[in-house]
Amino acid sequence: MPKLYIDEFVGVSNRLEVLPLAFAIRQAYGHEIILDWHELDSFSVDDTRRGKVRVLARIGAERIRNCDAATFARLAGQKIILRSLDGPEDVLAPIYLEAARKIHLAPHLAAAIRTTFASRQGRPIVGVHIRQGDYELENPDCYQIGKEWPAVPVWWYEETMARIAKAQPDVSFFLSCTGDPAAFSNLHARFDTFSLDTLSHYDYKGPDHRSTVNPVADLFALACCPTLLATPISGYSHWAANVLGSPSSCIVPLPGATRESPLAGLVELYGQRMPRWRTAGRTGSDTTAIHDLATLNLAQPAHTDWL
Repeated sequence: MPKLYIDEFVGVSNRLEVLPLAFAIRQAYGHEIILDWHELDSFSVDDTRRGKVRVLARIGAERIRNCDAATFARLAGQKIILRSLDGPEDVLAPIYLEAARKIHLAPHLAAAIRTTFASRQGRPIVGVHIRQGDYELENPDCYQIGKEWPAVPVWWYEETMARIAKAQPDVSFFLSCTGDPAAFSNLHARFDTFSLDTLSHYDYKGPDHRSTVNPVADLFALACCPTLLATPISGYSHWAANVLGSPSSCIVPLPGATRESPLAGLVELYGQRMPRWRTAGRTGSDTTAIHDLATLNLAQPAHTDWL
């Protein structure tokens, strides 16, 4: 049986995006999928096993970074180190969500998420994903997407949360972020916010990716939120909104947003792959301007029954 390895070449949400391609290759050619990931003590993936990409694994392996149709067609019998976040649409689209359903959060983390959301006693929940670290601000006073990985100014979240709270006064905000959720003191002071208390023990990716909260549990918790204030382009926001759990409606900043005019758009791409999500974040495709947040269904509680 030929072997297919996925190592820790990117963060965990981007590695999840590689899995559907791995399963497509397995379905076509019978590869054994081996994951060399620290986070596999927090979740499991059906039809894979845990292993190490050491020297012997690398010898003779074909390193796939961009898998187009021609590349996919010649992979039979090949030992592979897979690092491609994209692949042929015709083989990936039919199995994309099916592949995601092979991912299972560890029971103790699922229990922690259920307990955390139960503390809000069925109140409306809006998730907030603030991606910083290696995401950088183009302009601190105006949201722009000139950089490859543009951060969203924290004031955009604050102003949009204020508009949501005005439209839905009993709302509670689940805060997910890189770094420490406690650092966003303005958000905690102005709104009813909460986060998971499941601490992370992963620091192998360096300070740009380090978080106080277990990033796997945080991702699954974010996926329980029916509405997200998302970070455009971020694979973490994408997997929470469009892949794991039930569909989530994403509220995103629009280019040109300022504190005085925090322009927002709606993106709903459940079941679509990450390239389409990233194109939406960079070009505005699949994005509808929101003129009145009160027109959205903001009264929904968290959905945890899928965990």
